[in-house]
Amino acid sequence: MAERGVPSAENVNNLTLLDNSLYHVGFELSRQPPSFFRVAREAHLVLLRAMVEALRGTANLAILGRRERKQSVIYRSGNNPWQEIHRVAVPGCKKAWRFSPPAPCLPPAKPTGPKQLPALDDHLLGFYDLVAMIQTERYMVKVHEAQYASLSDAELRELEWLHEHIRNEFEHYTPKSYTIGGEALVGASALALRTAQWLLFTSGTVHRIYVSRGLERRLSWLLSHIARLAK
Repeated sequence: MAERGVPSAENVNNLTLLDNSLYHVGFELSRQPPSFFRVAREAHLVLLRAMVEALRGTANLAILGRRERKQSVIYRSGNNPWQEIHRVAVPGCKKAWRFSPPAPCLPPAKPTGPKQLPALDDHLLGFYDLVAMIQTERYMVKVHEAQYASLSDAELRELEWLHEHIRNEFEHYTPKSYTIGGEALVGASALALRTAQWLLFTSGTVHRIYVSRGLERRLSWLLSHIARLAK
């Protein structure tokens, strides 16, 4: 028998975990003084989960696999002409990238021999793959009036900094100490949360019945609070 106050089970999904990270951001901002490193770390996680939610569709197929570094993607929507997109570099970024604008192309070559089903793979695509995917029609425009994100080169450089120097530096932890500018932490946190908010509530790729009003209010309040700090 479960002890009093301890639930027998807990429902965990991508959106409940995203909401949990927002609680952590709010808790940290309420401390005196807050740790803006932790705020940035949780904001990164909020963005990651928001990208997954915007791209996942109904079966997670778009966000699973191990994409080849130089892979191009050939696709068509309905009866429209075949299109191709490919990886392009972002000035000033070592790892962040985006897809090129779609260009007309020939249909893909038909496979010869027996059809082979793709191997099942539960590996989530990497952060930079997801950032590239939210910026292209191919993966975001799945329903009527859905939109894809528009991130500038400067914003991609900031997200790369957030991923490499905040998330990765301490996720793959070697004990050390270093100093990080508070303004950079606040700016990157705001960008991550603002992008997550757009993905969840404006892009049209996430059905509103799945996202609670409480989560929406929490995210809006946190962005307003961080905006005041950045002034």
